[in-house]
Amino acid sequence: MRFLRHLPAALILGVLTFSLSLHLNAQSADLPDTAPITAIGAGSTVAINVDILLPANQASLYFQNGAVSSWEQINKNGPSCRLTAVESPVVRRLVPGRKLVITGTAMNNGSVFFYGNVLEFDEDATVSKLECASGHKGAMSIAELKQVFGGMFSLIQAPAVVGE
Repeated sequence: MRFLRHLPAALILGVLTFSLSLHLNAQSADLPDTAPITAIGAGSTVAINVDILLPANQASLYFQNGAVSSWEQINKNGPSCRLTAVESPVVRRLVPGRKLVITGTAMNNGSVFFYGNVLEFDEDATVSKLECASGHKGAMSIAELKQVFGGMFSLIQAPAVVGE
């Protein structure tokens, strides 16, 4: 009878673990450019193609059309992204060849939120996430992400997970 006391908690934990694994292990290889960025699976990477300075004591950098920008300069009607770095008192660099491994994706519960499309980098010591906005209502597509990246970044999709 004692095991029945813990059964509801075990069931909840099991459901949460299953739903989290479905979210993190989504298939992602060869997604069409029209797919939302939340379909990009864990294990995919964002490769750095150019030197990017992360200013000291600043947690966010904005990107649009393959260039670093500021919040004030971004065209709010076009796709853009905000890179959130771990705050540090020293200047750091993201160097060409470095790969940020995507650990998950999120959409702000489907609500209209400017930077609601998120690529998460939970295991990276420098960058925690890349939050993006399509510039229109709805999810940002992979094509729009590539437009934001320009030549600065490359998206490398993980091989599809078969049988999960």
